[in-house]
Amino acid sequence: MAKENAKLFVRETSGLIKNVSLLDATMLNVANMGAGLAIFIGISPYIVKGAVLWIASLLTFIFTLPLVFLYTYFIQRIPRTGGDYVWLSRRLNGPLGAIMGIALAFNMPPFFALSAFFSVSAINSVLLTIGTLNSQSSLISLANNVFTTTNAYLAYGISALAFVIVVIINILRPRWGYVLTSGLGILSLLGTFVAILVLALNIPNFHVAIQPFIRDFNLTVEPYTGPTFSLPSTLYMIPYFASFAYIWLYAGPAVAAEIKSKNGLRLNLILGSVLTLVFITVPFLLMDIAAGYGFNFSLYPTYTYNFWTVSIALAHNYALEWFIGVSLIAWEFFVMAFGVVVFARYVFAFSFDRLFPEIFSRLNKQGSPVYAHVLDLLVTLVFLAVPIISPNGYEALYSYTPLAIAYLILVSLAGIIQSLKERNNGMLVASVLSIMFLLFMGYEAFTNPYFGVVTQNGTPYWPGIAYIGSLIGLGAIIFVSSYFYRLRQGINLILTYKEIPPE
Repeated sequence: MAKENAKLFVRETSGLIKNVSLLDATMLNVANMGAGLAIFIGISPYIVKGAVLWIASLLTFIFTLPLVFLYTYFIQRIPRTGGDYVWLSRRLNGPLGAIMGIALAFNMPPFFALSAFFSVSAINSVLLTIGTLNSQSSLISLANNVFTTTNAYLAYGISALAFVIVVIINILRPRWGYVLTSGLGILSLLGTFVAILVLALNIPNFHVAIQPFIRDFNLTVEPYTGPTFSLPSTLYMIPYFASFAYIWLYAGPAVAAEIKSKNGLRLNLILGSVLTLVFITVPFLLMDIAAGYGFNFSLYPTYTYNFWTVSIALAHNYALEWFIGVSLIAWEFFVMAFGVVVFARYVFAFSFDRLFPEIFSRLNKQGSPVYAHVLDLLVTLVFLAVPIISPNGYEALYSYTPLAIAYLILVSLAGIIQSLKERNNGMLVASVLSIMFLLFMGYEAFTNPYFGVVTQNGTPYWPGIAYIGSLIGLGAIIFVSSYFYRLRQGINLILTYKEIPPE
């Protein structure tokens, strides 16, 4: 029996070390959901009449709670490197789990590439806002001539350099990768909290205090006519919040084998979700209280006016302006840092199952999956080049959401099977409710142009569809190739998925 098991896996133990704390795992999830970017320009420019953003955020949190509970059930029962890929391949179907696991994993680098590329947008916004408010032509010049996404080659260079640095840190010491992610997370959350306090303290005098910002950026507040609350409009915004933040739950589970405490396994997802709820909902609530619905509705579509730029404008202190601005920029690098850690764990898991070559589960002397990190770097650098190769090509990369929704539906089906096996009614309810919400999300993903598979006219957006198809095709090609290659070695790859891999 031992010899048979030895054939199924690369080794009996992964070699990864249990040194991930509850804080580390929680910060990975917070980065995965990206609250600070959601309150930047990720959602508010798309507001529709009558939609109340803070209520939409709260409702999205409630509707996605079953998915959070489902993932929490799974991470405690099967805490393995690769997280939901292992659950899906062991509890639903091995080949399907392998194909979709690869598709999801290689769905990540485009998101990281977009975050890296648009980190330049955050830097541009901070420099332009502080420079304009303080009449500093040097900062304005930097924003307009250096840190701008229209300067694609420079944006690529800055983004690539940042990603290379993060990868090197993870290669040198895995623990440093977690420390970097947690440190950036603490800075990002602290800066957001300070920005919230600044906005809250300026509520009584908001319309007077914001006038210099409105004037300096030549913004015009148009009279608003329409409802200040509409339930259908608010519900319409839920997929935006879900796709940008609340459904992204794979980070903590991906490193589950390295989490060193039961509390870390049990609490990291719910804590990450609650922190995301607070740091999205409270800013949008305060914006409505301070400015009024119509004022915000008029200015949100400008992209210039958002929670971060308003908080900087209301700080009235140069050092405080910079602290808030640096915190916004930190959110972008926070996402990069978590991505480097998590993608490597998926690749490691594929290699551990012999789906990928064994070299990707090989650790260096410091215990880092160095070759998995190098693969991550190469793939991300390729996707970073997309905006240079095609100025509109990056739009296809936004199609990562429909693929993720399909993947999550499959994980929920795996949850049903697991819950029936355990006779766990709580897990069963969570799985069924998750599927119901995800079917709604699936409908939105394939009918709303925001998600990158249809155009404004309702016709198919073929670059986005091709992107999704190519990722699933990549998974199928790799699985079939690996299956026949391993079969020639006397190893039936399908049997791998009959066993849960050791930690």
